[in-house]
Amino acid sequence: MCKPFQMLFNDEQKIIYKNTADLPQLQSGEILVKNKYTTLCGSDIHTYTGKRKEPSPIILGHEIVGEIVELGSAVPFYDLKGNVLNIGDQVTWTIFAVQNEDEFAEENIPQKSAQLFKYGHVKCSETNTYNGGMATHCLLREGTGILKIPSTIPLKLAPIINCAVATVMAGFRIADPVSQKNVLIIGAGVLGLVASAFAKISGAASITLMDIDDQRLDYSKRFGADFIYNGLNENGEIKEITDRFYKKGFDVIIDMSGSWDAMKMGIELSAVGAQNIWIGGVTPMPDLPLDPEQIIRKLLTIKGMHNYNYDDFINAVDLMEKHHADFPFIELIEAEFPLEQTKEAFDYAVENKPYRVVISN
Repeated sequence: MCKPFQMLFNDEQKIIYKNTADLPQLQSGEILVKNKYTTLCGSDIHTYTGKRKEPSPIILGHEIVGEIVELGSAVPFYDLKGNVLNIGDQVTWTIFAVQNEDEFAEENIPQKSAQLFKYGHVKCSETNTYNGGMATHCLLREGTGILKIPSTIPLKLAPIINCAVATVMAGFRIADPVSQKNVLIIGAGVLGLVASAFAKISGAASITLMDIDDQRLDYSKRFGADFIYNGLNENGEIKEITDRFYKKGFDVIIDMSGSWDAMKMGIELSAVGAQNIWIGGVTPMPDLPLDPEQIIRKLLTIKGMHNYNYDDFINAVDLMEKHHADFPFIELIEAEFPLEQTKEAFDYAVENKPYRVVISN
């Protein structure tokens, strides 16, 4: 059996190196998990390419599933559904841990707690190791939301639950029910495809996917999209809004793209009383020019959602348990690399732009 190790990312040198740090001694309330699969989220790739800044050195990876190998006390541990956790259980967990309740945790937005700890987003040190997916193990802190993975969900697919799918569920939670509504989803990446599938399951009257990649738009039809729209013209410029879109308007607009041009277009495509849910814009961008009169006269609402809460996480697992076979979710995992080839996995993701690359251990 090989010695436990972690892949450290050094931002200054732009390298990944292997560190064979010893596994930590568990404290009461902690759980040690052997990582099985970790998928490369967009934020991981942004960090790798320098678009996003994180502390260095760091163990990236937060879309993780693993097997419990040690429990930090004899007192029973429970997952968020009340199931007893045992050694050998296959689990996934929230991207965050919150050990102490504060006003945000009490208001059901724990992802904004001042006590927040985020897996795959914190500096690695001698006293804080094995805290991300690019390692053989991960130490789950007290205050982490954990869920057993139903045996019917393919384990290789499960990592996207605790970031992409849970974030989608959070976005729909803050919107009015989409049943019989015309829904526009901007961005046909993993989040956009999951959102399209959930809108279909929820009985949306129509689902339109907007993107700038024709291949991804065509593929989105397999996830419930009724209409597709490429937002660029033949010169690579933002298109004029067509009459069909402009006259009909959309009741719910969900932006997963993070493009300010797209978000502005979403406002223009809004029907009277529409809701705009912004999720994708989590990196710095120019100020967004908006027309206040349009927002006021059309009675529009704009809401932002970052990450998710425990209920969203539970709903994400339930969604995948019930519907993972109804749509080709497993095809979103387009390539697999062993943990020792983490750098090759990132380079492949940057060059080929797949939906998801999975790293196995």
